[in-house]
Amino acid sequence: MTRFGRWWRRVLVFWFLGSASFAVQAHPHAWIYVGTTFLMSQEGYITAISQNWNYDNLLTEILLDELTQDGSGQALDLTEWAADTLQKLQPFGYFLQVKAAGKKVGLGDLVQYEGALEDEVLKLRFTVLLDPPVYAAQPIELAVFDPSFYIEILQHPELPAQVQGDSVLTCELSLEYPEPSTEDFLRAAAIDSGMKVEPQFGALFAETVHLQCQEPSRLK
Repeated sequence: MTRFGRWWRRVLVFWFLGSASFAVQAHPHAWIYVGTTFLMSQEGYITAISQNWNYDNLLTEILLDELTQDGSGQALDLTEWAADTLQKLQPFGYFLQVKAAGKKVGLGDLVQYEGALEDEVLKLRFTVLLDPPVYAAQPIELAVFDPSFYIEILQHPELPAQVQGDSVLTCELSLEYPEPSTEDFLRAAAIDSGMKVEPQFGALFAETVHLQCQEPSRLK
């Protein structure tokens, strides 16, 4: 199914739910659009993942209102906001799920972060190390999702995933779109009415970035 087809399927399902009952509210409630960068060593190891999160207009407005509600009149300290946000996300692995050859990869230290407000869009940028680094000449997958699906996180169409670093490997990137069932959409829409879902429910709606690299000898 194409991305266009998936989006129309989602729109139709949520339209049906919204029309069927005013008591049923559609999940999610906010969106983040993310740009992903794999940081690779010269030897071909993925050492870290960099994220560039762009909050949607409504979420930006809500967060900015929270940041300024003290009425102090002082300039927003978005670095402090970024630090606080990432501290809250740390127990959830910063919403990142990395796999190498189908096995989950651990996350290490947060080595860089910043918050910014650009063109009235709130942005969060951060880089987290992999622990341990993984050799990229094996299938690498990255999914970014809120387990609760309160926030839907999508790869930014204008910020395609990329690899940064002068490596001996030759790499290709691709994006796999999720294929949740109609039942999954119904369950998502019923969350606001008290339906309980599994802790990793948001993974059903997650886009997956695939990184496939080859050693020079295998290209001949």
